[in-house]
Amino acid sequence: MWRLLATASALVGALLYVPHAKAQNADVMHWWTSGGESRAVAVFAKEYNKRGGTWIDDASVGPQAEHAAALNRIAGGNPPTAMQWNIGVAVRQLAEQDILTSLDEQAKQGNWVANLPPLLVKNMTYDGHVIAVPVNIHGANYQFYSVKVFNDLKMQPPKTWDEFLADAPKIKAAGIIPIAFGANAQQLAWLFDAILIGAGGKDLYRKVLVEHDAKAAGSEAMQHVFSLMGQVRQYVDAGSPNRKWNDSLALVETDKAALMILGDWAKGDFSAANKVLGKDYGCQMAPGNQDAYVMTVDVFVFPVNDKPDQKVAQSKLATLMMDPKVQTEFNALKGSIPSRQDANIAELDACAQLGQKVMAGGEANQLPNFALAFSPDTQGQVEDLLGNFWSNPSMTPADAAKQLAGIIANAEH
Repeated sequence: MWRLLATASALVGALLYVPHAKAQNADVMHWWTSGGESRAVAVFAKEYNKRGGTWIDDASVGPQAEHAAALNRIAGGNPPTAMQWNIGVAVRQLAEQDILTSLDEQAKQGNWVANLPPLLVKNMTYDGHVIAVPVNIHGANYQFYSVKVFNDLKMQPPKTWDEFLADAPKIKAAGIIPIAFGANAQQLAWLFDAILIGAGGKDLYRKVLVEHDAKAAGSEAMQHVFSLMGQVRQYVDAGSPNRKWNDSLALVETDKAALMILGDWAKGDFSAANKVLGKDYGCQMAPGNQDAYVMTVDVFVFPVNDKPDQKVAQSKLATLMMDPKVQTEFNALKGSIPSRQDANIAELDACAQLGQKVMAGGEANQLPNFALAFSPDTQGQVEDLLGNFWSNPSMTPADAAKQLAGIIANAEH
């Protein structure tokens, strides 16, 4: 435990002083800072205050900053009430360090397990105990597009990557960026996943990300995936390197780009920009991804805390976050769908309805994202490879596939 905490302490530096909490104060650490995200997390805050507690908002810019700050606080004996984390191997590693509180009683009372997809249940439990609260399910492989651009060009948004490659030169010739993209690790992962599914198929995706099959990762089929990614690369704009996702999305919002591949959290930013789904922008699954849903799941975990008031606060917070009605309200603003399959989604938008329809296809359609599939170390290695391939056109698809095979061969299961 102390090895992990000491590392975090070194990364962050001096511990920030936080006043002693009053009864049922909930000091919640998260990284939701964009316009749409802030409105969504306010639903939890409002509901917690309504139930007699006091929400103390502690937001960081980005997961890495939040993770390091949270671990630093735990190391200093001042753990937050709750902290946002990446579901999957990263949460399991916290549990292995005996950092997390068990939520078995809350899960039993709320009938969580019976109302969640199996992939979530697997990744929110450790050693038979529930250790995380999944508040939503984002689909990371959507295609958001400008209605105006496609109407003006008398085109339809592409349903396959071959269609995209056929239409992209015409879009570019019209002075429009064919695909909005910011060349950073996050957006490279989204694009790679969508191309892997669209060009390689769900079977190849599962072999690499679920089964960690090194042979599949180095196969000719994977080389084709990298080849296609290289072709897509020529249709981004010169301002792409290191641009944030919301700044890339702004190109679609202002009709300067035709489309972007990213998750359904984009809807929050469209809404903040006063853009209307179906009128100003549209959404569909990424090319070739019509029966696939790459699950990106936001979870909260609760550090071990011996203070009675904090135990009460943690129980109250975990319970309300898994309340079906609260999840519906939260996800309507977050742009995702509720993690609880018994939540009412009838009033959610058409994009959410589409996502729920794909999810309803069962485990065959429910695919893990990088955080669910890999340890943080393996995820970092894959993202570094994608970054190197994207920024270095001289790297061949065969070289990229070979390097990916080496990473997958040593991936933590």
